[in-house]
Amino acid sequence: MHIYSHTKAVWNLTDTVMVEITVLISLCFLLTSSGWLVWAYHLPAQMSAERTDMVVMVAGYLFQAVGIGIFSLILRRKPAYIYRILPVSLGMHAVCMIPAAVSPVETVTLITGFLMNIFCGIIAGYYLYELTINVLEDRRASVFGIGYALSIAASWLLSLIDEGAFYYSEKILAICAVLTGIILIYVRRLRQHENTNQGLVPDVRSLGSGTAGRKYLCSVCLMIVLFGIVYSCGFSFPTEDIGKFVNVELSRMVYAAGLIIAGFITDRSRKYGALLALTALIIPFIIHILQGEILPRILFWVLSYFFFGFYSIFRVILFTDIASDKKIMFLSGAGLLFGRIGDAAGEGICIAITDDGIIFVCIAALFFGTAVFLFFQFYPQLYLGGFHQGERIMEKVECFVLIYDLTVRERDVLLLILKKMTNEQIAESLAVSENTVKTHMRNLLRKTGCSNRKELIGKYMSFS
Repeated sequence: MHIYSHTKAVWNLTDTVMVEITVLISLCFLLTSSGWLVWAYHLPAQMSAERTDMVVMVAGYLFQAVGIGIFSLILRRKPAYIYRILPVSLGMHAVCMIPAAVSPVETVTLITGFLMNIFCGIIAGYYLYELTINVLEDRRASVFGIGYALSIAASWLLSLIDEGAFYYSEKILAICAVLTGIILIYVRRLRQHENTNQGLVPDVRSLGSGTAGRKYLCSVCLMIVLFGIVYSCGFSFPTEDIGKFVNVELSRMVYAAGLIIAGFITDRSRKYGALLALTALIIPFIIHILQGEILPRILFWVLSYFFFGFYSIFRVILFTDIASDKKIMFLSGAGLLFGRIGDAAGEGICIAITDDGIIFVCIAALFFGTAVFLFFQFYPQLYLGGFHQGERIMEKVECFVLIYDLTVRERDVLLLILKKMTNEQIAESLAVSENTVKTHMRNLLRKTGCSNRKELIGKYMSFS
């Protein structure tokens, strides 16, 4: 029997899951981005444009990173709580959004806005976790890109209401309240399919263990931060010019197009998606060469929005791929977390030294050079031979699971058996007892018609 027919069956099996996660990402991002925009539009009435930039683009992003970090910590320490924290976060996000959008008191607007951004981060951490555990590796980028693009398109349509004043009015709060309710209902429906949907992603990539693995991971995190800094250095645009020269929502449609194209390219080849994200780092330098040239600068600013789609996909998918290893599943949102830190740092640099172009370009060039150096440190390991091999392993494992009707846990045990782990090591890796592992082992042997571990490995290796 050919592997193509097996793979086609797996694709059909997961199409519904992909649609569900795409819708989840779209709804959540539409809600959180709408709240962020309303807050950003409300602040200029209470403070200067420069201070608004600091609050929204620096502090706001950092608080989002805090929220993602909180979700990651809960996922690592108390994974049973992750489905409880989402309804709480959605409710608190809605509660905080109201004063953040309408309060006449600056302090109240700031505090509730910062809290809202923390809950934005927790919500983002949740849907990135769902993306990691429920979507096959070579479809994640498309699902994420389409989900974000749909929410951006919806945001643009909302911005057309009331002659472009909808996001400046309190009406948007009613829309966000409805969205919150829809997401709560939708997530409850997804949980009903949890047992059948989860576990579609095999462990095909590893960072290694011990000191080397930690150093590698730290380098990747630093690289994402530096990417964010360089992008933000050219991607920033003064708040006082928003509305005068730039329609933010319409420009984000260019970002949506970039996300969709980047998603398909990245799923087809992680290598080319990563290289395009890296190549686009040159755009910030072009933008700052054009200081004072309003029209060309706006055009390149819009172009940077398009290529920002490649970076957005790259930073998220890099870590969802890494987090396919169940031992570090809590890192599924780390790409967005460290990306937000980089975004905030880049915006802070822009605001601090925007009047000194030479120093600014020198600093951006330093960050650019360091980011490129780190990129090519891990590039050979991650993209030159690793992904396509992992792709084939993924297909083979899922076909094997489908043919022999294995459960999610039996599949997990099989993957670890193929790594030549002992029962004790498997139990430790899966956080279960050794007796539980033995039970799964007996079921594996019975379903596959094998009498021992060696025969099981042989059957899998000869499976095609």
